[in-house]
Amino acid sequence: MLRVIYNPVAGPKVVRKIDRVGAFLSGSGIPFEILKTSGPGDAIVLAKEAADAGADAVVAVGGDGTINEAANGLAGSGTRLAVVPHGTGNVFADEIGLPETVEGCLALLSEGKTIEIRLARADGRYFVLMASAGFDAEVVERMKSGNKRVLGIGAYVLAGMRHLASRQPTLWMEFPDRERIEAQAVIVCRGKKYGGGVTIAPAGNLSSNCFQVVALLKTGRRAIVRFTLDALRGKHDATKHVLIREATTLLVRCRIPSAAQVDGDYLGPLPVRFEMTDVRLRIVVPADFH
Repeated sequence: MLRVIYNPVAGPKVVRKIDRVGAFLSGSGIPFEILKTSGPGDAIVLAKEAADAGADAVVAVGGDGTINEAANGLAGSGTRLAVVPHGTGNVFADEIGLPETVEGCLALLSEGKTIEIRLARADGRYFVLMASAGFDAEVVERMKSGNKRVLGIGAYVLAGMRHLASRQPTLWMEFPDRERIEAQAVIVCRGKKYGGGVTIAPAGNLSSNCFQVVALLKTGRRAIVRFTLDALRGKHDATKHVLIREATTLLVRCRIPSAAQVDGDYLGPLPVRFEMTDVRLRIVVPADFH
């Protein structure tokens, strides 16, 4: 049995995508049921119920936030997570190399392979790909869902430009050896990708037992703009103002209110501890993924 989980407020296109999901699964003779969410956190509950019921797989139809919720519900279970992307950034789809069609994504249930990865956690919330503190997390906090549906990735650019006018707080990173480092933005990556197809952590690997910390050390608005432009060109890792370090745990604090996010969804205010866990998640990926 498969359970398909989707967010009905994602717009009319998601309804058409769900119709294609249903048609493909019906034609394949695969038993399934389609469940829709009614608010934040619903996908966690629905995915956990599917795992408790012994479902072979949960198919999450949505963006990185929906995928994150499904992953939190399936964490530690034997139920596989498959994805049909329908979101603004679709970082997961880019990281895994998912097919561009609904049918191609669903075919991976039989033609792809299943990998098992360790999940990272930000306080009590697991994340699959990345989390962050500081500037980009505050942009996520300010995002409006309506803008995301209308403007797509441009909504992040607009929110980022507006946020540049605000005071930019200084963060403090604390590593396991008690070393403390000042930074303006901190991104914690399990994979390589960030939004917009940017490779933010070249050494990121979902199969590894650690995460990559990418931190902008220089403060100020100009530093953020420069970091963004360098990241878009894939040159940020060569600048002296950017620290990239492997770690298994990291505490981030701030003296004034600042934010944290996981997989593109607002998590809450700092401080926050990022850490690797022994909790596993089974994911359906293309056969050539490595």
